[in-house]
Amino acid sequence: MTRYSSLFAARWWQPLGLAGLLALGLATASCKKEEFDDYYTLQDNAGFGLVTTLGGALATKYAPTETVPVVVAFNPGDNLKDITVFQVINRLDSAVVGTYPANGQYNSTPQILTQVVPYTVPANLANKTPVRVDVTLTFADGSKRLRRFTYTAANSPTLKFGTTPVTYRNGLSATQQSSGDILGYSILLNEGGISTVPAGGSTATLFKNVDSLTTFVQVGTDAPRRLAVVRGPSAGAATTVTVNAPVPAGSNGKTLTYSFVAYAQNTSTSLTAAPINIVGPTSFATALKTGRVVFGSGAPSDSLAFNLKTALNEPAAGPAANKDLFVSGISTTSFTLAAANTTRYYKLTPVQVASGLYTTATANAIGLLLFQNTTSADLGTVAVNDVYAVRVRGTGEMMLLRITGIKSSAAGSTGRVKFEYRTL
Repeated sequence: MTRYSSLFAARWWQPLGLAGLLALGLATASCKKEEFDDYYTLQDNAGFGLVTTLGGALATKYAPTETVPVVVAFNPGDNLKDITVFQVINRLDSAVVGTYPANGQYNSTPQILTQVVPYTVPANLANKTPVRVDVTLTFADGSKRLRRFTYTAANSPTLKFGTTPVTYRNGLSATQQSSGDILGYSILLNEGGISTVPAGGSTATLFKNVDSLTTFVQVGTDAPRRLAVVRGPSAGAATTVTVNAPVPAGSNGKTLTYSFVAYAQNTSTSLTAAPINIVGPTSFATALKTGRVVFGSGAPSDSLAFNLKTALNEPAAGPAANKDLFVSGISTTSFTLAAANTTRYYKLTPVQVASGLYTTATANAIGLLLFQNTTSADLGTVAVNDVYAVRVRGTGEMMLLRITGIKSSAAGSTGRVKFEYRTL
């Protein structure tokens, strides 16, 4: 009975320490349950120990020269003496990395001690080399507890711009960007890389997981500030990411420099874009252009379509590529319009029309409106005072078009739709 009581008293804290550690979210390594030993003695019972890293579980890929903060957790009453780190490279080359005296800091929440043991990945490791790391906890009574983790040598992330580094979402040129606009950067992560080593091996480069891709912007000579974060964009394989970076308010007249940082555990890689000068918004021309399409049994065949670039009706025999607007359907009381080419329309909402966008909007604002909303070749059934934002033939050219008059075609009479539009 005395022997059982002393054993119970010596081990009561172990489940409590483990439960507290799990409450912190620290990852644990599973171990085989030991069978009961009639000849068990307290001196031979190794204390409790866990191995993890700052912020979570240890990774499966690390880069050469990377410093890994290995966190060792143990119970205060175990009298830990020291911690030894031993590594085995590719199952051949083995060595003691270091032995560190126990010097843990008490954490009251899980009621355990934690100690950070430095471990640096060897600089000469070839890509895809497997490594095993044994962390041995030696206690004052001579007992030991082994904790192990393995990883594969992998490269830190790489970043490069795509074939078209930046796309101006409003459709305007680089010299026409303004506050509130959006710049779309195309970024290639880990070019030619793989995320895992296949069973048959590979000549491709193994890369670390990218935890996040963060966008920064520097306005003039101010310190860079964070704009956005893409979480987990790549598990290591080559991946193209598009980052839509906004132009901050108050940037007109200033130079912006965007940069991107890929974070992977304890390493990071950065990429900086060419500076861009931000100017004031681009206005539409003051003068309006007008046009009309005519339909009905008595209407000329060359009046059914309209060319917005020439501001003239497009002949029936003309190429479809020139027909930005044509009569696609008629009835006695209504009719529909559409584009026969790649020109696309977005119908402004009643609220947008009431706010005066047709007369006050800048080309930058209309360009973003077209980017952020679904456009269509079909204008649908039109009515007087309907307003449409127009992207002309898939280019950066944009317009604003308003329906100004409608004459229905009834009993074979000629009908027409009149409109006006604003251009750059």
